[in-house]
Amino acid sequence: MEKLIVIEEQMLRYLLNQASQNCVGKSCKRFEIHTDPVDQKKAIKEVLYESFRDLGNAIINCSQSKSAIHLENQDKK
Repeated sequence: MEKLIVIEEQMLRYLLNQASQNCVGKSCKRFEIHTDPVDQKKAIKEVLYESFRDLGNAIINCSQSKSAIHLENQDKK
């Protein structure tokens, strides 16, 4: 089992903000590309899955050891 590491709240917020902006941008582009609602639904579903995979990879890559992440509240330090 991988050891747990700490990620700063500021970094997590940054990663979430970047991921949400990318997801919204890609989703809006899919609505422009696809006019059929069925195709739009499939495209948006694909964007969401892709975005969460990318977010997971970004979180893992932000750690040097490719370990799981333990979130720590800065107020409790």
